[in-house]
Amino acid sequence: MRIITKLFAPLALGLLSLPAAHADICADLRAIHQQSQSHFDGWKKDGPDAVMKSDKRGPLYLSNFMLDGAESCAISDNSSVYTCIWRYATPVEMGSAYQRLVNEVKACAPLAKEPAGIIADEPRERRQGDLRQITEVTGLDYADADVTVLIGQMQLTGPRGLSRNELKLSFSRAQTR
Repeated sequence: MRIITKLFAPLALGLLSLPAAHADICADLRAIHQQSQSHFDGWKKDGPDAVMKSDKRGPLYLSNFMLDGAESCAISDNSSVYTCIWRYATPVEMGSAYQRLVNEVKACAPLAKEPAGIIADEPRERRQGDLRQITEVTGLDYADADVTVLIGQMQLTGPRGLSRNELKLSFSRAQTR
């Protein structure tokens, strides 16, 4: 019995330290779609730290609804776009996560009656001095629900060891305000 306990304890600790199983992205998309109908008002954080740094399109509001493992999720200033970002240590990890997310979203049931049209974008590379950016985007157009979901990956490398590997999911609803 002692031997079993000695063997079982490290195994149990190892299993407990593994990340939780990936959440159901299809259920999350349905929740995002539902909340988009009220302009994400129920998901915007309150308080002085609720607004992220503004970008060229205006301020981004932090969301209190986070997709599994995302580093940050935000809502656009016009309340029509919900975006989450994941960061990875290596391009290989990011690429695997990108493919997995694209395949999972493609397998989801339609948001309305029609399945999404797939918009594939070829990988693109841009350089500016020592900076190098590689991006790839897959879009899903839920035309009958007036929704577009974009899943993209971006690798940025540069001088002094600069390296950033980001996966981004954006859920965009046609503006009706």
